[in-house]
Amino acid sequence: MRKLSMRSLALIIVLFYACATGPKPLEPSSRGPVAAEALLVHASYLAADSLFGRRAGTLHELRAAEYIRREFVRYGLEPAVPGFFQSFSFIDRIEMGPGNALSWALGGVNEHTKLQSDVDFRPLGFSASDQAEGGLVFAGYGISATEPEYDDYAGLDVTGKVVMLLRYSPDGTNPYGPFGEYSPLRKKVLEARERGAAAVIMVTGPADDDEDYLMNLRYDRGGYAGLPVVNLTRQAADRLLAFEHLTIAELQQEINATRLPLSHEVPGVNVSITTDLVPQETESRNVLAALPGTGSLKGQWVVLGAHYDHLGWGGLGSGSMEPNANAIHNGADDNASGTATLLELARYLATNPPTTAVALTADQSTGSPGQSMSKGGKTSPGNRRSIMFQAFGAEEVDLLGSAHVTKHPPVPIDSIVAMLNLDMIGSLAEGRLLIGGAGTTPLWKELLPVLNSDSLNLAYGDEGFGSSDHQSYYLKDKPVLFFSTGEHERYHRPSDDVEFLNFSGMVKVGQLVARVTEELTTRPEPPVFSRVVSSRPVTRRGLAVTLGTIPDHTWDGEGFRISGVRDGGPADKGGLKTGDVILRFGETEVQNIYDYMYVLQAAKAGVPVAILVKRGAEELELEVVPERRRD
Repeated sequence: MRKLSMRSLALIIVLFYACATGPKPLEPSSRGPVAAEALLVHASYLAADSLFGRRAGTLHELRAAEYIRREFVRYGLEPAVPGFFQSFSFIDRIEMGPGNALSWALGGVNEHTKLQSDVDFRPLGFSASDQAEGGLVFAGYGISATEPEYDDYAGLDVTGKVVMLLRYSPDGTNPYGPFGEYSPLRKKVLEARERGAAAVIMVTGPADDDEDYLMNLRYDRGGYAGLPVVNLTRQAADRLLAFEHLTIAELQQEINATRLPLSHEVPGVNVSITTDLVPQETESRNVLAALPGTGSLKGQWVVLGAHYDHLGWGGLGSGSMEPNANAIHNGADDNASGTATLLELARYLATNPPTTAVALTADQSTGSPGQSMSKGGKTSPGNRRSIMFQAFGAEEVDLLGSAHVTKHPPVPIDSIVAMLNLDMIGSLAEGRLLIGGAGTTPLWKELLPVLNSDSLNLAYGDEGFGSSDHQSYYLKDKPVLFFSTGEHERYHRPSDDVEFLNFSGMVKVGQLVARVTEELTTRPEPPVFSRVVSSRPVTRRGLAVTLGTIPDHTWDGEGFRISGVRDGGPADKGGLKTGDVILRFGETEVQNIYDYMYVLQAAKAGVPVAILVKRGAEELELEVVPERRRD
């Protein structure tokens, strides 16, 4: 008999478990908080090819959720919601309906020449589903800039017209050139819409791509543009320009060579456009389990969370770092590692309920668990906070799972005292563990050094904002901790497989989380929330100013809804609040997140701007003074 590898052994264990017909009794653990063997089993199942990357909204994500639910049942945990599953729907993709049409007629001719949808033209994913008709205007790249001085709209009236635009800029596809901030499709459409355009046609010129193709139809979670927007092939665009004996290639070549606009109304051409897009909804689910506390602290909750979804087969728009690779993205580190550890913590805490708090002296910075000191004190025997284990779906889709559970909490949100999040903890190197949210309560920096008995090299980041599920709780004013070993060369790639996980490192991280959880559930007083004033705002190309707003990616209505406001930032000073929907910024109507970003891009630091917001049923106009963004 050949010697079995650890990976083969794990797969045998997983297959044995999959054949089990019901929960198995568990003996109290004597192995310590986290067992490497169990982590291997969980991670091997979740990151197996048979789950095809656990993409949110798919059957394979559901299978992962069912595995997690079965484990929670096996540990004797109670459902935090009926059946453990908290389902929520979201738009996964968008498809073309039957009504898409584009035709044109020459002046005075009633008969329209029709183009073929999905062959000659295709709506863009952020297009409105609408109908528009008007004269045709060629407006070059659709750029109106003062630096560099270049204006495709100079002397041009596009009110009620169908505007044809080139993609990119006179600098080509370079996003870092002087025209880089004006090149995004959304920016061009906003400019045309604000100038009164009825519809927009996008064309890729030959200087930017030899192939004459249509852009992929992808759902854009940023909201709809407010008017029809279609992509036209060059061949079809040349047919619309044939009346003038012009071609897209000639126009683009002249503009690029001279850096002078060639915008003009195409005489006698009237265009009719109908866009018909059908959003396709799907369903994901959070898996929520409860370990009830005891005594006077039972009504307070500590949340332990990790997301279990990943990128499926990858592809364009999936978040894959290899979007052209048609391959399963198993997501072993992201985030089978965190989910496996969450399951082991659930098993351990269910069979070893915390009993005593670790206490801290006023000047203590190091020490070991189990000390009885004066500052922290001890809870009375029998008093223990409840713990909720939350496995989030659709984290890779704008944190939708955690956003949903914080908007629809299974217990009163005020009863939650802290949230600990595990995301990508499988690549511990040189003992370095990233701790996000370390400034969200003074307790964390007192407590973590005391509980760090494995001598991990803790690297603190104070902010509660971040690209993982703890942000959803921070936006609800909850102290959070984010445990991660950081990104690596396999991040969001098909190569993120179980064989690369550092299981001994995962044990150390899990044991630290276990000690923090034991402390939080038994200490007399809950941690005091602190909001962190950001010293390192997230930067984007072309954004010189900031208001300090956090977008609500679950919002699918008109406008830009705020899910959070940074303390002391311009929005906070101006009176903007969480839940406000920005409808107008200065003189510009805001219909979606991109409109907001582009008008913010044009704002000036220190120059007040009037912002119209909807707060509940009321509309308010507030004055906000943007601040310069620091890199």
